This record gives sequence, C-alpha cells and structure tokens, in this order.
Amino acid sequence: MRTLFSSLVCVFLSASFVFAGIQECDARTPHDDMGTTNAVHSDITHPLDPLNKAELETAIKTLKASGHFGKNVSLVSIVSLEPSKEETLSFKAGNQIDRKAIAVLYNIDTNKTEEAIVDVNGEGKTISITERPGVQPMQLEEDTPLGIEILNANSEWMKGLERRGIKDMTNIHMEMFVVGNPVGINNPEKDRLLRAYPYYRVVGNNSFGEPIEGLSALINLTKKTAQVRDSKDIIPLAGISSNYLDPKQVGPLRVACNPMVTTLPKGPSFQINGHEVRWQKWKFRFECDPREGLVLHQISYDDDGKVRPILYRAGISEISVPYGAPGADWVWRSPIDEGEYGLGRLTTTLRAGHEVPEWATLLSNPYADSVGNVKSKQGAIAIWEQDGGILWEHHDDDGNRTSTRRGRQLVIAHMFTLGNYDYFSNWWFNQDGSIEVKVTLNGDVLTQGVVNKDCQVCRQEPDAEGKIIPTGFERYGTLMAPNIVGINHQHFFCFRLDFDVDGTGNSIFEMNVRPLAESRGHLEQNTFTLERTLFRREEEARRELNDKSNRCWKVFNPTASRFLGHFPGYVLAPESNAYPYSHTESYNRKRAPFLANHFWATRFNPKEIYAGGDYPVSSVGGEGLPTWSGDEEIENKDLVLWYTVGITHTPRVEDWPVMPSATMGFKIMPDGFFKRNPALDIPEYAAKK
Repeated sequence: MRTLFSSLVCVFLSASFVFAGIQECDARTPHDDMGTTNAVHSDITHPLDPLNKAELETAIKTLKASGHFGKNVSLVSIVSLEPSKEETLSFKAGNQIDRKAIAVLYNIDTNKTEEAIVDVNGEGKTISITERPGVQPMQLEEDTPLGIEILNANSEWMKGLERRGIKDMTNIHMEMFVVGNPVGINNPEKDRLLRAYPYYRVVGNNSFGEPIEGLSALINLTKKTAQVRDSKDIIPLAGISSNYLDPKQVGPLRVACNPMVTTLPKGPSFQINGHEVRWQKWKFRFECDPREGLVLHQISYDDDGKVRPILYRAGISEISVPYGAPGADWVWRSPIDEGEYGLGRLTTTLRAGHEVPEWATLLSNPYADSVGNVKSKQGAIAIWEQDGGILWEHHDDDGNRTSTRRGRQLVIAHMFTLGNYDYFSNWWFNQDGSIEVKVTLNGDVLTQGVVNKDCQVCRQEPDAEGKIIPTGFERYGTLMAPNIVGINHQHFFCFRLDFDVDGTGNSIFEMNVRPLAESRGHLEQNTFTLERTLFRREEEARRELNDKSNRCWKVFNPTASRFLGHFPGYVLAPESNAYPYSHTESYNRKRAPFLANHFWATRFNPKEIYAGGDYPVSSVGGEGLPTWSGDEEIENKDLVLWYTVGITHTPRVEDWPVMPSATMGFKIMPDGFFKRNPALDIPEYAAKK
C-alpha cells in the first residue's frame, strides 16, 4: 500500500513515470505518444496542456546543459508550470502560450534537493535553480536497487536470512519504505533513509504473502550503511496459501457466465481534442501529474448555450494509510503515499476488458525517467461510457403510462499501484449535472507473520457485557491463513477541489437537517428543517461529518444570476466515510494533519496544493493544510474545498490471498444551479423488440 519499487527487477520494469502530454488514441488499444515533431508547440493548444514529448526533451537537454542534472543526479519529477488562474481564464484560442517546466532534482552524493524552472519555448533556457535545504523528495527508482546492494554486503543481514533457512536474496521481495522523522531515529544530517522488510517470494506467488518476520533494516542511502534488526524468535513462513495464481491452490474454476456484449456501433459519444473532453454538455481538461495522478481542469456545463464553470481544478491532494499494530516494525507505518511515492509515477497500465471495459478508449503518456530518457507509458488513462441505470422515471396511473429515461455516464479513470495496494481513481459525469468521485481499493492485505495456525479470538469467552476484546497475536488484526495476520488499517484520500461556480467569487453554506423544537403536538411530530450556516472565515470551515444531521456543504455564487431567488451552487455530499483512530500526537497524525477534519475551506492560493506539505518524506509534521487555514475571509472569495474520504479495513479471511475490491467516494450535485431537472431533454430510448 505504499509506492514501493520492490526489487531490482521490478524497479526497472515499473520505472518512475513522469507524465506529460496525452494523445488521443483508438479505443481498446493503448497507443504510444505520436512522436516528436520539430515544433515544440505543435500539439499545445491550451496553457494547461501538460508537457509534450518535445518539451520534455527540450527541458532535459536544458537541465543537463546547466550542469545541475547529470551523473549521480536524479530527475524526481518534471511537469508544466501552470500559469496563473487569471492568465488561464482570459486565454482565447490562438493566443500565444508561454511554456515553462518545473523539475525536482536530487543529488545522492551531496544529499541535495533542487527545484529548477526551465523555459521550454524554442531551444529552452534555465530560468532559476533553487535549493530546498533539509528536504527529501519522493522515492526514486534508484533507491531500492541501492538498498538491496547495501544489504547484500551486510553480514548481519545475510546471517539473519541464514537463520531462517534462506541462503541468498534470489527469492526475496524487498519492501522499501521511505523514512521521515519518527521518534527513535537519530538522523541529524537528514540523510536519505529507507526501512527494508523482506518477504519470501515463490514464482507466481503473492509477493506480500510470506513475511519474513523479525528481520528488518534501517538503510542510510547517503552513507551506504544499514542497521539490522533481527529478533531471537523465528516465525515460520506461511507456505503456499498465498499463491492465488496456482491452479492447485485455487481449485476447480466455476462455470463461466454467458457472454454479455456491449457495443458502440457508431463509436463513442464523447470527443477528445488534445486534453479537452466534451460529452453531453460537459466539458473538462485532464492530465496525469507525476505526484497527484489524474487531475481535472476547468470542468464546465453547457446550460442552454451558456458555458457555466463549476470546478477550476480537482484531484487527489494527499493520501494517508495508517496501520494499527504497535512495535518497532509497525508503529511508524503510516505512509503519506502521494508525497512520498507519487501517484502518477506508479501508474498501472489499464487494459481493455480487464481493468476497464472492452470499449474503453485508452490514452498514453510520454514521460521522463530518472536519468532523463523520454519514453511512453501505455494505457495510463481510460475514458469510456457506461450504462447509468434509471436517470428518472414515473408511472402515471391516470394515463396508464410509464415514462423512463435511462442514463449514460462518462468515466475517466487512472490506476496506480502503491506496493501491495492497487488504487483505481474514477470520476463519473452524469447527465443530471452531477459528478461522482470514486476510489476502488484492490490488491493484497499487508500481513504479519505469527506462530498461530488457528484463531485464538474465537476461543475467548465473552465478558459479562457480551464483549470480546482480542488478545495475543490477533489483538490488532485477523488471522487470515496459517501463520498470517492481516493488520487493521485505514485509507484516507484528501481531495483538493478548487470550485469556481459561475465565477471565482463563491461562498459556502453548511447544511444540517434539524428536527423542529416545536414538534410536540400530534400534528407536528414529524417536522424537520434544513438549516444553513454561512462560513465567513477559514477557521469556521474546519468541519467533521455528521450522519445524524445529514451534513453536507454547498458552494454557491452569491452574485450570479438567480432563478426563484436561489443561489446557484453545487453540494458536496458525503457517502460512507471513516474517522481516524490514530492518536492526535502520533507520528501519523503529525505528518497527515489534514485528518483533523473531513472538510476544510481556504482562500485560493496557487502554492497550496498538497495537504500534507510539499516534501512530507522529511517532514516532522505541522505542514500543509492546517497552516493555510486561518482567519482569512472566505465569503464571496475564490475558494478551495478540501474533503477527506476514508475507509477502515479490519481484514477478513475472505480478503486472502487477494482481496475483493472495496470502494469509497463522494458526490457533487447541482443545487439551484439549473432552472429544472437538467435531464428532461434526454431522448427516450427505443428498446429493440
């Protein structure tokens, strides 16, 4: 569940992906980038377009010429430097576009991180080089091979393997975590550190299925040293129960379902022009950012010929995944996945008929690896239409007529693999003007090796109140297989939502349903009302969920044209969510301070993107969202909403050896934005007889 470059082989197969321009391609088959042209701007049509292949090559050539990128210096990320919102909003087709790139560079020899801004117009030139002292960038593709090399030369590590009957590293999967600043680590020079955990890997097996328990290492990549921790007790390996690809373990396959075919005989209904998508009155731009993954820009809706803006920029701002076990090997496990590893850098190739429908359109991305080679990643993003069920329906008894409109949805999706977890990020656009945001969790549960072969909790007797509080090895997880406990954990995704509803001047209502105090008489027993609270300052807009009051938040434009006097707006409607269980003074909560509230609202600031801070790898905590949320006014201002959605995973036996998918998300719905149901104009579907 972290972004880990797991082994030497895996590193070079799944290299760090730094994404740039996406090319339109044929449905069902991922296409490579369409190649470099002589003109850098040949396919750049908008200021928000990501870097194309030619621009990447120009930027890298310029950085190498500057002397700041070369031997022992890694390219952590490189993206287009977004222009100001004012410049973007005033842009008209045909206007000149000034193109710049910003790159993060890391020198392993000097342990130095730099940010470089490069002009990629023409031949390119370096505008600035700024050192960021005392910070560590995201994990690099070089980190794991170097860590393995250090361990191979460490006699203590090799003895630890030998004590467990393992002769060498051939069948070892190394799980490498980047290290921040937890209590107990003395790192005054802020060297680059990794925590290393071995798993025994059988060919075709679940790489995370057999933890080699009790053996770990703290690796100093800067000094090329390792501190090995080897417990006295030897925990037996789990065996082959984790091999979900072995027919002997899976057993006879069930009878397959009969074919179900969806076809688009006239092709898809959406249009892709560069990085702009248009479908059923919706229009938006997209990119795959190396850190944030899928980012959507300038989401708008064509309302009877008037293009109305809704969201200027939307994407995942940060992820926190805390594990609930104690001890030296677990208490610090709370990766800040986006800032420590990068969502776009570990993009999983999407395949038609597998991760996405057979009729999906797959899009490829040029990217630059850590040494500056420009390549192409296939199937990085997928777009498709799907059946949306009943959009609206009613049966009229008087006319004996049933009127139904069946909906269609447009989905844009991105998948990224963070160690043992695969996350599938989806944005669903609906014909009623609403948007659904979903994250699907897939993959393998992170496990702990134990001596138990059967459940001890089920042997415990309930107390006088009927409660059973687990003890022993299953106090913090569930025995899923002999010698394997799946550890309790949580996943939190913080979304950054830059709303511009009918313009940049927006306000926020919190809406709570309240039973009326006077509901005492028999004629008033069921009365309740929708209470609205206007947030005037940022500090007022730090809020938690409240299922009892059906709490939600409306972003509205107080000065835009109204219908029936209603403020035109959009409601952020929570769905199933979770509360963090980590102590407020824990290492996790200090580095993921956005978990203090589910909902925040701040004044727009282009530098405030990452809820956990710019460089969480080396953060001691206290950076990011809480420092931005103060006493600034947020009434009729340019606003950004931050919403965190979470899920609590207490593993089950059925999650082994590979877990069924689990989904979390939220919905954004129009409220007073339209004059009526915007889906009334959907044609009636004529079903085949």
